[in-house]
Amino acid sequence: MHHPAALAFQDQIPDNHCYGCGPLNDQGLQIKSYWVDDNRSECRFTPQPHHCAGPTHFLNGGIISTIIDCHCICTAMARAYRDAGRAIGEGERLWFATGDLQVRFKRPVPMCDAITLEATVAEAGEKKILLHCTLSAGGKVCVESEVLAVRVPNEWFEPSS
Repeated sequence: MHHPAALAFQDQIPDNHCYGCGPLNDQGLQIKSYWVDDNRSECRFTPQPHHCAGPTHFLNGGIISTIIDCHCICTAMARAYRDAGRAIGEGERLWFATGDLQVRFKRPVPMCDAITLEATVAEAGEKKILLHCTLSAGGKVCVESEVLAVRVPNEWFEPSS
């Protein structure tokens, strides 16, 4: 488990307005991710009642996909900064976006306060990072996923005119 004093990846990424993970988005999910070892990160998520699927005791699939996507992309960014020998957010921006997201729903995710995402870096290059992720609830793996994080240029942040 992460050190209680550790700062979440998301809280170190500059200009992060993302709906799923951005601390600068008051309406967002604001997930928090932390290293648990050199290659693995964890995120705990507590769904709110309005995050439900049609049946109110299950979590919505889009919310599931969003938190997996954001947890993995932020883990990729944290890894890229670490590989560059820098703290997250230090120096030139190292930003990644989703190149591919594969989500396999094994069983419905119950609306509970113990949802855990665990991402493992499978391959890490300068331009692409591949991650495997599981989402568990009630002690069972409910969702398995692969995310390909792709490095994007800094121009990505300049709005087009």
